[in-house]
Amino acid sequence: MNRVAILLTCFNRKQRTLRCLQQLFILKQDIDVYLVDDQSADGTSEAIARQFEQVNIIHGSGNLFWSRGMHLAWQNAAVFNYDFYIWLNDDVELYVNAFQEIFVCSEIMKDHAIISGIIETKDTMETIYGGTSNRILIRPNGKMNYIENLNGNFVLVPRSVFKVLGNLDPVFHHDLGDVDYGLRAKKNNINVFTTRVAIGSGEINNICRVRLANSSITKRFKKLYSPLGNHPNINFYFRKKHYGYLNAISYYIYIHAINLFPDKFIKLLFGSKYN
Repeated sequence: MNRVAILLTCFNRKQRTLRCLQQLFILKQDIDVYLVDDQSADGTSEAIARQFEQVNIIHGSGNLFWSRGMHLAWQNAAVFNYDFYIWLNDDVELYVNAFQEIFVCSEIMKDHAIISGIIETKDTMETIYGGTSNRILIRPNGKMNYIENLNGNFVLVPRSVFKVLGNLDPVFHHDLGDVDYGLRAKKNNINVFTTRVAIGSGEINNICRVRLANSSITKRFKKLYSPLGNHPNINFYFRKKHYGYLNAISYYIYIHAINLFPDKFIKLLFGSKYN
């Protein structure tokens, strides 16, 4: 029997995290769950400990956010050398076919590829996560599709892949860790594919990380340099790593420039792109 570790990180959304865990254990019992609670103030850890004694709760520093929280969860799980590691966001509502689909897709690739589950809106009208190709989200079409940029909402990583790529890069604070992992896979001749069908639903996140509209310059730059923004130094590291110095320098200048100019000028140049 394959040994499976589920990796999660959470912060101050107790009810959503509890619902996620409840659903998770209904769908699959033969799993080990490693959950980082990044110092939630709403009693998340205590509630999990009462209701789900089998969950391995790891306490974060309070400043981990998604990428570093998932890195810590994986670091703890990797000690036990699992056959599969699955990333899961606690805001994903998994369908009953989720585990069967993702493991079948992995088997097709002889358990040597990353498989990302396609997530859609609750009304099933729109695809929101999974991965992109040519900057377009890949919609389910009954076959596995090659991913260029990986979304980390429900992702299976076999042990053979982990042995090559290792953990998420801890330089990434909140975002880009999943995209970076997919690009690292590509450089190591490891494929990244979607599932053939949608395996869960979620909510659309339209937050713009690059520029905070309708605010002062001070607030814009504070958001830009925050973990939930598009931190220029981290972005520079990411772009230099995958696209070279010229791309990294150009984008570094660009994101500072668009945060310096007023909203009216940005709207004139880019329309609603940064609203």
